[in-house]
Amino acid sequence: MITISVTVSGGTTPLPIKLTIDNLDNQHDVKISKDGSFTQDFDLPGGRYMIVVSGMNPLGGSTEISVSGTFTSGPMPDSTSTTNNQFYSVLFYGEI
Repeated sequence: MITISVTVSGGTTPLPIKLTIDNLDNQHDVKISKDGSFTQDFDLPGGRYMIVVSGMNPLGGSTEISVSGTFTSGPMPDSTSTTNNQFYSVLFYGEI
């Protein structure tokens, strides 16, 4: 089980936040779209995963992305990333 939390600060996101959980060992991928901040649990089978969160910050705002759970390795590079770039795409790698 992993938890992904995305917190938008400084306003409302102008575009939906896209989340892709790519299982590198098979085709059982997860793709969702959210209109704003969210926290969601995912019950994933064992394997290697690339997790990508992308979106657009509100003008002058920022987004914090946190990935946690029962990883045997990772998440890498860190479990939390904060971005204040207008457009962002943040990548995490982990093994469950």
